[in-house]
Amino acid sequence: MDVMTKLVLDWGADENYSHGFLVVPLVAYILWRQRDELASSPARPSAAGLGLIAGSVAMLVAGRLGAELYLTRLAMLGTLAGIVVFLWGFRRLWQASFVLLLLFLAIPIPAIIFNQIAFPLQLLASRFGETAISACGIPVLREGNIIMLATTTLEVAEACSGIRSLVSLLTLALVWGYFSGSALWLRWLLALSSVPIAIFSNAIRVAGTGIAAHFVGAEAAEGFLHTFSGWMVFVVAGILLLSVHRLALWLAPLSAVATTAPRTQPAPGGEGNADTGTGLLARSVISAALLGAAALSLAAMTRTETAGLREPLAALPLTLGEWRGENGPPFDRRVLETLGADDYISRAYRQPGWPWVSLYVGYYRSQRQGQTMHSPLNCMPGAGWEPASRTRIQVPVQATGDGGAAAAEVNRLIIQKGLDRQLVLYWYQAHGRIVASEYWGKIYTVLDAIRLNRSDGSMVRVIVPVLSADPAAEQAAERAALEFVRALLPVLSKHLDGE
Repeated sequence: MDVMTKLVLDWGADENYSHGFLVVPLVAYILWRQRDELASSPARPSAAGLGLIAGSVAMLVAGRLGAELYLTRLAMLGTLAGIVVFLWGFRRLWQASFVLLLLFLAIPIPAIIFNQIAFPLQLLASRFGETAISACGIPVLREGNIIMLATTTLEVAEACSGIRSLVSLLTLALVWGYFSGSALWLRWLLALSSVPIAIFSNAIRVAGTGIAAHFVGAEAAEGFLHTFSGWMVFVVAGILLLSVHRLALWLAPLSAVATTAPRTQPAPGGEGNADTGTGLLARSVISAALLGAAALSLAAMTRTETAGLREPLAALPLTLGEWRGENGPPFDRRVLETLGADDYISRAYRQPGWPWVSLYVGYYRSQRQGQTMHSPLNCMPGAGWEPASRTRIQVPVQATGDGGAAAAEVNRLIIQKGLDRQLVLYWYQAHGRIVASEYWGKIYTVLDAIRLNRSDGSMVRVIVPVLSADPAAEQAAERAALEFVRALLPVLSKHLDGE
């Protein structure tokens, strides 16, 4: 029950998925509309439904204990599907597949995937806005997702990326295609066209906001006007979607509308629903018992999350070997809200004869409620830094008994903004493990949450300037980064992993 409660609360808090409040009554209406068709369809119960229920329950347990909300929500859909198959069979599941799809679209996607979709959309909308504003003869400068005008500065934030209207418009396209009785190909056309329509409409909104801000002032991008423009953009997107549907009907009037198939009639002698008595009751009891046992087991297994006895990041020494550090200015409230870190440091370290090194470490006490670490690959383009190359390299972790050194793989980026270039090393660190992949980091988080009852973790980022376009300058920057990492790692663990 708390999984559903948390989902509803997210619908209220996350405007990207507020359409979930409309999906639930819509699903109920569609099922009521199909009631005769479902009742007349032959019931062929399958024991495979029990396997689907058991798999969904296992996914629920893993999601609850393993710090992943998305798994728990998918488990709800899997459980519903398993119950339908176990009680009535796969044919009924196929008939109910559309409502399951609508429910799926009402589930917020994992933050790790959301960020990788939202940031490119932010940059795309920013570029379009810059081009449109410039075409109107208005002086404009863009750095990443920041649009700078003579009178104000606009940030194309995550909420302005267009992903909100994209998911909502896709849901609207599917519902429109269903209720209009369109042919399958036209439903696909509506669904696919909703993506570019949503992106284009949002880009128009960003451009319009920039133009209005130039003539009216910063208030055009704030408060009611900004919210109202979002509503109007969605209305325009809906009109464009309707236009695509009408155009398709005009171009293919005979094949665009599906022929309504006759409803399936009950089989002679009640063959289609012969299993609605004792057998159905028995399977219902079995399903309820299985779900009840799962709920009791989950309640018994739920534990308060533990955490290692780590030292605060502020206690990380300012002297690391020959490197001398100084704290950078604190992040402002908006940056802190975006990062979502429970503890962090931002410092610059220097050593004679080496370029300066910037260090950022963000620590997350728990990731069980959907918190996730923002990848620099997503965040830096928002500040105007474009990745020029991306590889992975090995960094020394600790000395070995034979005189060698154990190594871990980390991400290596070369980013540039104008003529400026920087080398970036970053990785994810938790419980003595260094991981380059954001996805493997999430998998290990789930496993450690089950095994250790801990979902804390950190993201570590090291930046070194590349002082010239000469390839030797890039190699020098990498040597400086590796030298600094070699001094950092032996003392960093007790501030991240605890004992």
